Amino acid sequence: MTISDLKKRSNNFVQNLDRHIEQIVNYNEDLEALNKQQLKSSKLSNDQSITPPYNRRYAIWKSFAYPSSYADGKVNLYLTGDMYDNIDIKAKGNDYEIVSLLPYVANLITKYSGKIFGIAPSNQNKAKAITTPLLKERYRRNVLA
Repeated sequence: MTISDLKKRSNNFVQNLDRHIEQIVNYNEDLEALNKQQLKSSKLSNDQSITPPYNRRYAIWKSFAYPSSYADGKVNLYLTGDMYDNIDIKAKGNDYEIVSLLPYVANLITKYSGKIFGIAPSNQNKAKAITTPLLKERYRRNVLA
C-alpha cells in the first residue's frame, strides 16, 4: 500500500466518521450497562439524584420483596428488571439516545425526569473507554489493513 492509498483510506474513514460512530454505539450493551449502573446508584444523566425518593412504605416493601433494592428510599427504578432489560442505545452521528420502550416508562419520565436515560458527565470517561478502543480497531481494519 502506498502513502497515497493510505491517505485516501484515512480521509474516507474520517469523512464517514459519523457512520462509524453510529455502528459502534448502536445497541452497544456495555454503554447500556453503564446507564443501568447509573440508575442502580440512583443517578440521572446529569449526575443528580433521582427524586422524589420512594415513600417509606414502598421502600420497605420493595426491600422485602426484592432484597437487592434499597430500603433507604433511594430511587433506582428497578423492580422486576423489565425496564432495565429493555434499555437500548441508538446513535445518529455524534448524538445518541437511550430509551426503554415499555409503556410505563413515560410515567416514570414524567415523575422522575426526562434525564433517566443518558450517560452522566461523571461516566463520560467510562463511555469513552468503551468506544475508543472500538473506534481504533475499526480504523485499523478500514485504513491500515
